[in-house]
Amino acid sequence: MINNISEKTLKIISRFIEKNLGLNFTEERGNDVIRALANASKQKNIDLEEYINLILLNQLSNKDIINLATCLTIGETYFFRDKNLFRILRENLFPNMIRIKENFSRSMKIWSAGCSSGEEPYSIAILIKELIPDYKNWNIEIIATDINENFLNKARQGIYSEWSFRGTNLNFKNRYFKIIDDKHYKINDDVMELVKFYNLNLAKDTYLLDNKILNNIDIIFCRNVLMYFSESLANQIIKRFYNITVDGGWLIGAPTENLYFNNSSFTSKNIENTFLYNKNIKQSISLEYNSKNVSLETLYLKQYNNAKDNKYSLLLKLVENEMKKDYRNNDISLEPTAIISEIKSYKDNDMNAREVEDLCRSFANEGKLLEALEWCKKAIDKDKINPVYYQLLANIEQELGNFGEAVKALKKAVFLDSSFIMAYFNLGNLNLKQKKLKEAFKNFENVRALLENFEEKDIVPCSEEMTVGMLKQIIDNVSYSGGLYGES
Repeated sequence: MINNISEKTLKIISRFIEKNLGLNFTEERGNDVIRALANASKQKNIDLEEYINLILLNQLSNKDIINLATCLTIGETYFFRDKNLFRILRENLFPNMIRIKENFSRSMKIWSAGCSSGEEPYSIAILIKELIPDYKNWNIEIIATDINENFLNKARQGIYSEWSFRGTNLNFKNRYFKIIDDKHYKINDDVMELVKFYNLNLAKDTYLLDNKILNNIDIIFCRNVLMYFSESLANQIIKRFYNITVDGGWLIGAPTENLYFNNSSFTSKNIENTFLYNKNIKQSISLEYNSKNVSLETLYLKQYNNAKDNKYSLLLKLVENEMKKDYRNNDISLEPTAIISEIKSYKDNDMNAREVEDLCRSFANEGKLLEALEWCKKAIDKDKINPVYYQLLANIEQELGNFGEAVKALKKAVFLDSSFIMAYFNLGNLNLKQKKLKEAFKNFENVRALLENFEEKDIVPCSEEMTVGMLKQIIDNVSYSGGLYGES
């Protein structure tokens, strides 16, 4: 009995919530459901018991159900959240897409699914304005949806406090916002008009906006949303995403939700240690140069262009010039192998562990996993007690399908650092893939215990800016779905 509500009644209510909203609340999160019901009943001006009876009799109106969703969900976002992702969008994905579309449709449709209070779609709109000076001559659609009407109302107003600007500079606020008072800023009209907000339930079979089916999407952003759903429903939603995305389109999720995306029809692309998901395509939209060889060698050039030894600086400059000439001529066959070999040999003997790590990540980003594995082991040889290198090793081994080796690497990481939250989390996910449920449970419990040392809004170390609250939510959904607890 929780707050005088029987466990049986609570289970019925939870099933009602999942059926109508897709939101997955396990038995262990009963108090969260009760708090939401209490808030919803107050807003309807009836007592809690009467509100529960309406649910049991299936007499809540559509408006009531939307309001209940508002009470059940929480928002946690800010402008240009995940700097590495937005850098990739700015430097790679958007410019390539713009070049392709510039000579054809001059149109772009982007969907922010689970937009919360609007910081994400407005960040996308600002990026589009900066990358397409004549954007008004394009057909740009930025669609933003959420199930929480309170979030949408805030997004439509476009008024934000300082909390939404953490990580941005004063110039950003001055350029795109007007000061309302000492604590609040309103986004400029030319940004607001690029985004349209709608109430949409991702659990529905068909996505309708203004009585039209949502379709032909170039890029879908769905970050930190699927963690609210059961695994089966999350998989169904991803299938719908795939069906409404254009050939060559992209799905962008949160790092902690890769468990869902990796088993979908989308193809994962590791771009600078960030996974993006591409639909199987007829015409490739490359995120890099047209040749992997050129892209990889350019990484050497960028990384070591400030070499102290003048001899090697001159060699690097020569290689750079040759590659630029080759790229202009659309002939990427030339490889000054002797020079590159000499540079590699020189730097292999001279690099410190961090430089070797950077090179490892460069190979991994190129999809050259065997080379990445080799360089990761070299980084470990140079610094055998750095737990981050073992987590990197685990990521590479997992990509190669070597789950056993990945588990060994993660165990070394947590041995070296018993408070390494993301290593425990990744180890738990690998245990799940191997059907080792007890081990998974144990690792997720370790994550839970370590998270108690942080505030809900703190960023989890080595997690690409994921908050503690989000990771707790993911642990709850992954751990308790499918009867993980108590199974052997």
